[in-house]
This record gives sequence, structure tokens and C-alpha cells, in this order.
Amino acid sequence: MKVKRFRFRPVGIVVASFVIVIFVGAGLLCLPFAVKSGEPDFLTALFSATSATCVTGHTVVDIYSYFTPFGQAVMLVLIQIGGLGFITIISLFMLYVKKDVTLSDRKLALQSAGGLKMVGLKGLLKYIFIGTFSLEFLGAVLLAISTVPVYGWGSGIWQAVFTSISSFCNAGFSLTGENGGYSLAGFASDPLFMITVMALITIGGLGFYVWYDVIKNHFRPSRYSLHTKVVLIATGSILILAWAMFMLFEWNNPGTIGEMSPVDKVINSLFFAVTPRTAGHYTVDMNYFTDGSYLLSNLLMFVGGSPGSTAGGVKTTTFVVLVLTMIAACRREKQVRVFKRGIEQDDVVNAVTVSMLYVFAIVLSVFIICGVDGGTPYQSDYGAWETVIAGEAVPNVVNFKNVLFEVISAISATGLTMGITAELSVLSKVILILLMFFGRVGGYTLVLVFSETRRPPAITRMPEHIMIG
Repeated sequence: MKVKRFRFRPVGIVVASFVIVIFVGAGLLCLPFAVKSGEPDFLTALFSATSATCVTGHTVVDIYSYFTPFGQAVMLVLIQIGGLGFITIISLFMLYVKKDVTLSDRKLALQSAGGLKMVGLKGLLKYIFIGTFSLEFLGAVLLAISTVPVYGWGSGIWQAVFTSISSFCNAGFSLTGENGGYSLAGFASDPLFMITVMALITIGGLGFYVWYDVIKNHFRPSRYSLHTKVVLIATGSILILAWAMFMLFEWNNPGTIGEMSPVDKVINSLFFAVTPRTAGHYTVDMNYFTDGSYLLSNLLMFVGGSPGSTAGGVKTTTFVVLVLTMIAACRREKQVRVFKRGIEQDDVVNAVTVSMLYVFAIVLSVFIICGVDGGTPYQSDYGAWETVIAGEAVPNVVNFKNVLFEVISAISATGLTMGITAELSVLSKVILILLMFFGRVGGYTLVLVFSETRRPPAITRMPEHIMIG
């Protein structure tokens, strides 16, 4: 009997690497000296490790209050590995140390780093590491100017380093529980701190290949690849539009920025536009968002950042391709075009596939969590069991609105929350764990893992039209 040899392909190895890192991290967080109580919980450790490795930012506990400095350091390492990609780290070592680098090794590195071409792969990996650590170091220095006066030298520097790496990797974790606050609320009126965090989030969410392309072409837009042009224009357009809409929705809202100074209102509105694109930091209790801001946040989380970056979501390029496809269809054009270039038909199909996978996963997860945990009371980030809306106190219970927000936040690797995570049942937490993994690895990547070995049909069937719309 002939035994079929099982082979891992590059995309499968990338997925497997995330699984391994998650469980190793969960094991370390289960050690008694990783938690301050000395009594670790496996589900909490697994949830935290998944969230850190998938650079999501969802938590069922306060990171500072629950984990010891060792546990916090494990979380930070997982965030860094998750942001860069474990295989990207190994690939750099292989390309610079290993003499006989195979084509398979290069494909694996390309898949993990988010590159488009084999040519210049070593240079791309070099830029990824040098750029990442340089920007994180600079970010930590700037953030320390704000954190050291509040927390002291030792804790202040640790806070700055943790927040810098978390922001650049679009993770959204923070240690501000030490000051009795939540996320970055304590620095909502600190322009230097806020602008530094926003810059780290935005740069981290552009994608490694985009940095490389911009620097390689000496900041000359005419020489950029089509991918880079689409990413930069889409990112800029989304941020500016979302910034204006958040100012419109929240300017006079006393529950969010209504009581702030005009300068703080403008900066925090920009922060609201930046952070839903998979960063997860927040400065206000999102239970007080207006309906317009709630809907806009969900849309921003769904779109997310750009391919080959530390961000999640369906990605900006996917969103752009969908919009361009709609425009081309309305014009009865056979080819989707942008910047005098045609977009590959496979890319159009992939964009539709990824979007539908996300929509299906979101709808199914919302149904299950609402069915299991609907009506469960929870505390908001202010510690209150009720939210004051239009002068009336409304009890905080798990409902469709905050479940949808939580699910989209998890699958887009954002980490923003309305505070319901800790109150959810074991089944709902497991669903969020799977969503975080799905969102970080990418829905289409998971499909490739199971479909790469399938042979295409031997017979092509005769096509026939069906009515659409």
C-alpha cells in the first residue's frame, strides 16, 4: 500500500506558526509566577495569548492588575512576534545565515512578510526589522516624556515601551490600570502622547512592503507600485473622512468629547478615526458613542489596515477593489481599472471571497453569542452597571449592538470593546478566540491551507445565465 506523504506548504507553515506561538505563550502565562494571584486560569491565559499573538487587544482581565511583570513581558514578546510574524523572524535568520536557501524557503518568507516579488526579499526583511525596532524605540522615547512624570522612571519607561510596541503592532494593549484608568483615557488631553500613538498605529498599519517601496523609490510617488499607491490613497482618504464624521457625531456629546477643549476635541476625533483600524486603544467609554459613531467604528474595524502589515480587517485594498468592481459593473466595463492599470481577475474574486468569509463568520458568531449570553449584565469601563443616555440610566446588558461590536472587533484584530468580554460565557470566549485567530491569519489564508492540495475539476461545465438583482 502506498502511503501519501503529507507536506506543509508555505501558507500552512505560516498558520501553524501562529498556533504554536499561541499555545507556548498560553503555557508561559499559566505559570504561577506569571499572575499576581499565583492561581492562573487556562482559559484566561489562552485568551490573552491569542489576543496578544493575533495583535488584537481583547482582554478578559486588566493586564496590569492580573499579570506580574513576567506575565506582562510574555505578553509584550507575543505582541512583537505576532506583529512581525514568527516566520518573518525565522526567514531573516535563514536568508542571512543559511547558505543553501531553497525556493521553498523564499516562498515561505514572502508569504509571511507580505511581499509581492521574490526580487529584493532580503532587502524587504532587513527594512522590516530595522524599521520596526527604530520606530518602536523612537515612539517609546516620545511616550516616556508623558509617562515618566506620571508613573516615575522605572514604571514610566516600561509603560512607554509597552505602549509603543503595542501601538506599532496595532495590538491595543496598555498597562494604565496602574493609575486606576482604562486604556489611554488618562492621556486624552496630552497632544504629544496622542499624536505619537496615532503615528505608530498608522505606520504599522500601512504594511511592510509599502514602507520598502516608499523608501526604495526615495519618496517619489510616480515610481510607487500600484499596491503602494492604492494603500496610501485609501488610508489617507478613510482617515480624513472618518475624522470629519467623528467630529460631526461627537463634538457636543458630553459622554465622550463634549466637555473637552476644542483642541482636545479635534485630536480625540482623529484618534477615534485611527484606532478602529485594528489598534484597539481608546480614550472614552464607547457605550456613550452616538449611533453614527458606533456604526462608523464598526465599518472602520471591518475594513481594517493594509495587507502585509500588523493590522487586521478585510484590508484597505480589498475594500478598494470591491468599490472599483462595483463602479466597473455599473459602467458595464469588463475590466476593473485604477491608475491606468487593470486589476487581475483573481484579485477581484479574492476580494469578494475574503469579504463574504468575514461577513459569514460575523453573522454566525453574533447569532451564537446573542443566543448564549443575551441579557447578561456587565460593567462599563467606568465600572458602572448602567449607562446614562439622554438623561436616563439604562442598565448595561449584553445585547445585539454590543455583541456585533465585540465580534467585529475580534475578527478584525482590533480589540475595542464596550466592556462585555469578561462577562461572556466560556463558549462565547472560545468563539472570540477563534475569531481573533481567523482575523490575524486571514480568512483567505485559511481557505488556502485546506484547498492547496485539491486538484481543479477535470471537466469544465457549460455556463448558463441566472437572473441577478
